[in-house]
Amino acid sequence: MEKYPHLDALATVASNHPQWNWYAIADSAQEKDLPGALTAVGGEVRCLLGATQGSPLAENSPHLVSLPSPARGGSAWEWIARMGVRKPCVTVVASKLEFGSLFEQLKQLTEIRLPDDTEMFFAFWDPAILGTLIGQPDDSTLYVKGPVFDNEQLALLYGGLSGWWYWDRDGEMHTIAIEVETPTIHMSKPLKLRQPQVDELVDASTPDHVLYYVDLNQPHLLRDIRPQARYGYVARALLGARDIGLETMKDLVNYVSMTLIYGKRWNEDSVIAGVLARVKNGEIRFSEAMESLP
Repeated sequence: MEKYPHLDALATVASNHPQWNWYAIADSAQEKDLPGALTAVGGEVRCLLGATQGSPLAENSPHLVSLPSPARGGSAWEWIARMGVRKPCVTVVASKLEFGSLFEQLKQLTEIRLPDDTEMFFAFWDPAILGTLIGQPDDSTLYVKGPVFDNEQLALLYGGLSGWWYWDRDGEMHTIAIEVETPTIHMSKPLKLRQPQVDELVDASTPDHVLYYVDLNQPHLLRDIRPQARYGYVARALLGARDIGLETMKDLVNYVSMTLIYGKRWNEDSVIAGVLARVKNGEIRFSEAMESLP
């Protein structure tokens, strides 16, 4: 499969582990052609949020989809190879478990409890969140490097899995290191996060939110940046915003917008540097600083 080197790697793994079953976690909220694009004749598919297939909720939810071995190839694998590198819509898992058992294991993880016991959906299947949860060491695109989960929580996340692969925002495939296969575990209540973990996960989503608001309010500022490069630009710009103590979404969006307006001058102009230093020292707010920029 010279056209799809990632498939060659997975096919080799499958050949070395013929006892593994192969699945995809496919997010129809990220790609409207899912899960249908991966559903073969006789293949199984279920919405991980428990919604009926074809319902409005299911049309915007993750699905577990059974796949043939990557050693056999086929249209589903070619679709994954094409689209997995373009958008965060699919991850690949291998397991000795049959479909029903793996579904029940993963479904438990779709909800979490916050420190105040509030329950909410948990998008562990999103590659950006997944990489942060586990602290994927070779993923340079992560804004929060992680790991957010402790070893006990990772054992729950990996329960019943033999292998897991995802593609980052730059289209690079990552192999999650599941060194020891852990048994499936039935949880009577959703997994509970500690407040520092909640804070890290919220912070991990900041570049996406900032990019959304810049694109919504001033899309012209992004025209000279390729769509695939915009997240990385925002993530790098936010390092400067954090360095001068900015925290609110309004300030972060305004800061990134200013870097786009001023370009290279933002990091080279001594007057701008002096204004930003006053913000960092607490002398003025960033909203006031913008009025003082040259």
